[in-house]
Amino acid sequence: MKIMRTLLITAALLAVTWGGSTLAADPAEQALRALNPDSELVGSVETVRSRYEDTLIDIARAHGLGYHAIRNANPGVDAWIPGEGTEVILPRRHILPRQHRSGIVINLPEMRLYDYTAGQDHIMTYAISIGRMDWSTPLGTLRVIQKTEQPTWTPPASIRQAYAARGESLPAVVPPGPDNPLGEFAMRLSNPSYLIHGTNWPEGIGMRATHGCIRLAPSDIEHLFSRIPVGTPVHIVNEPVKAGWDGDTLYLEAHPVLEELQEPNNLTPAVRAVVRATGARPAEVDWAAVTRIANARTGIPEAVGIARALADEEHAPVPVEIQTAMAPAPAPSARVTEAAGIERGWYVQLGSFGDAGNARRLALRLEEAGFSAHLQDHAPGERAMTRVLVGPEQNANDAKALVTLLEEAVGLKGHLLNLREADE
Repeated sequence: MKIMRTLLITAALLAVTWGGSTLAADPAEQALRALNPDSELVGSVETVRSRYEDTLIDIARAHGLGYHAIRNANPGVDAWIPGEGTEVILPRRHILPRQHRSGIVINLPEMRLYDYTAGQDHIMTYAISIGRMDWSTPLGTLRVIQKTEQPTWTPPASIRQAYAARGESLPAVVPPGPDNPLGEFAMRLSNPSYLIHGTNWPEGIGMRATHGCIRLAPSDIEHLFSRIPVGTPVHIVNEPVKAGWDGDTLYLEAHPVLEELQEPNNLTPAVRAVVRATGARPAEVDWAAVTRIANARTGIPEAVGIARALADEEHAPVPVEIQTAMAPAPAPSARVTEAAGIERGWYVQLGSFGDAGNARRLALRLEEAGFSAHLQDHAPGERAMTRVLVGPEQNANDAKALVTLLEEAVGLKGHLLNLREADE
């Protein structure tokens, strides 16, 4: 097929091969990516050849990558003994997450942070560690409320109890120093239980290894900390599969789905990404390539389509498995819960509807904008209603800040609701 020949030639021209050792370059240069107004991709795929003493973690750290990212890109390479002269792919090309392209964007499945504050023509991007499944990092839009050098760590009771259950003792306060897991820099978010911080264990970058916080390598957090002002929005998103245009070529990039965010059909995230990318720009899509990339999940962008105006052949039929993934979900992703099922805290209420369908549509709009939306049934009078809530926040001041953020982001004015006590 002509479309496949075009895609293969394009992919070959864009692959960049590098030789050399794994000696680290300037970390700031490793993080820098140039933005192109005609492309939704940044960076390039590169390769190196390993030395006898290298592990994949060594190579990842030297090139601004995380552990799982380099493992996924090199499924046939031994993580601990790649061997002398083994070719190692460096997945340093990325499709930009679609939901937000301002402030800081953290894509959890990708385990990567994008900093759009670096300048109009550049972004900085860093490998990160995120929360383990039992301490998952929350989705939604937060903001930086505090910056601290040489932070002290005061672990919450839940973490101390988890350590105690393993037979380990954790002090109530951990002072600055080599034993502090926050590293040398920390930025507290508007949900104050969560931080963006450094680490005293850089080998763990690119893993699910935290209690919900966002962890960067020591040199990376230093660069980020020096540039980010208090008040910067932090958008935490779930985009396991990303699609984006580079000129007239459509690319797809797939990462493993977080276990707690699995969907019934494992092709659904890929189909959703392609549909969103082609909504305003029709494309001739190679659905067989989409399926292959979605299943392989290497984290490397690959060409899957061209702009329809360039396609001069009959449209290929859509495979049955793709048609199944295209079927609408029975309900949007906003959580529909009873009052007792919603976590206690401060919320922003953005509407109360007699028609639950209208509430679902508003909740879905909020989630697509990056907020954590909840639906709650209640009966203020004789009529059953469904209200739309965003949150929770730990205190009224943070909830007030969320009101302002919602109004700026989606143009909706909400009011505060304290659900620390059960509703009457």
